[in-house]
Amino acid sequence: MTVATKAQPSGALDLSPIQPELEAVTQRILAALEDPVAKSVTYLITAGGKRLRPALVLLAGHTGPSPDRAGLIEAAAAVELIHTATLIHDDIIDRSPTRRNQPTFHYRWGTERAVLMGDYLYATAFTMIAGLRTPEIMRIMARVCQELSRGELHEVDARFRLHLTEADYFSIIADKTASLIAGCCRSGALLGGYAPQAVESWGTFGQQFGMAFQITDDCLDLTGSAEELGKSVHADLDKGVVSLPIIYLAEGLSPAQRAKLFGRSTGRALSPAALARIMRAAVRGGAVARAEARARALGEQAREALRGVPSNGLAETVGALAAYATTRRN
Repeated sequence: MTVATKAQPSGALDLSPIQPELEAVTQRILAALEDPVAKSVTYLITAGGKRLRPALVLLAGHTGPSPDRAGLIEAAAAVELIHTATLIHDDIIDRSPTRRNQPTFHYRWGTERAVLMGDYLYATAFTMIAGLRTPEIMRIMARVCQELSRGELHEVDARFRLHLTEADYFSIIADKTASLIAGCCRSGALLGGYAPQAVESWGTFGQQFGMAFQITDDCLDLTGSAEELGKSVHADLDKGVVSLPIIYLAEGLSPAQRAKLFGRSTGRALSPAALARIMRAAVRGGAVARAEARARALGEQAREALRGVPSNGLAETVGALAAYATTRRN
């Protein structure tokens, strides 16, 4: 596949070639959540999320030689349920009040219900995956959930650690973000009828794309607006998450400069004024630009992974999606 690099204006994502399938995924999710216990979560499903992960399942599948169309809808619905479960649990950990410009589930319904709802969504997703005719997808997604949890645990352990290295950071985001995206790509490629080598090429694409996506997200946490992002800005920095721009910023400071900018004590939230100072230093000192360049390099590696893989007429859509990892604004 020669992946086109044309991006939509202002980082927008055009998924019109698979829009009917994405709508079918939404309907399948809503059907799976007909139980009265689960109805309260449907607002998160329909609140304008990017639907990036189901889109990757569908695109990887529909570029293949023999797509299992029903299986692709089922798998795409399952991964969106897994993703929604991770968001609910993440918002509890982060004590986030909003998501997609809506109150978070725990903020609206309470922490106990939120924990249980996340578990319910995981169980529902794996019930759907178990019904697929491709058993390898169960193994892929079970491993993904293990990696997601490991990445979150490592991120919690790494809070307020300004000596975190780039390698440490990449290890964390490979698990907490890229693993699910790579799993979506591998699952879709399997359901598309690809040979094992092409399935792995799609998995490599997803891994590199996911890393670029997370780095861009970390940069937007410092430079974006709450209106664009649909959630609080500086939220990661406020809770002590040491992102790639912050690693690059800290590397360029002397111990005295670091103590002055970040404070001498760690393990506690920073004041709004301190957050603003750190954000300005990351931008003016070039740390954000350096992180953005790293994301672009990973995006190029993602595109390279699909070189020679058949596209079934969808190369431009896949290329626009690849570019979206580093051009998006929310």
